[in-house]
Amino acid sequence: MPDANPAKSILIADDDPAVLQLLVEHYRKLGYQVHSAPDGLQLGIMAPNLKPDLIITDLVMPAAGGACAYSRLRSSTITRSTPVIFLTGIPMDKAREMAPKAPGIVLLHKMDSMFKKLDEAVAKMIGPA
Repeated sequence: MPDANPAKSILIADDDPAVLQLLVEHYRKLGYQVHSAPDGLQLGIMAPNLKPDLIITDLVMPAAGGACAYSRLRSSTITRSTPVIFLTGIPMDKAREMAPKAPGIVLLHKMDSMFKKLDEAVAKMIGPA
């Protein structure tokens, strides 16, 4: 018999394997079902199939960055309403210029108390696992 309340799922994309592993392990420990993608291209391929409750993506990556992947996700009826959190390691003023301009966009710097702010944003967007 399937679980009546399966864990909420998060798809995480980052081209830095260490950051990706850290995020995946963190959210698995919190009880979320977590999938990972090494770049924006894979994010765009995986998201429609996985239908995650939330996407956390690096803003700047090779093979389609987060902003490019976001545009692709918004063009699909399957992923159009999936909330997205962008993480970045570049200066925030430059990141604000590059990030998509849309309601509900969350943009966080990787080094600014990442997990505290990220956990708050995840809980606000999709609640507990």
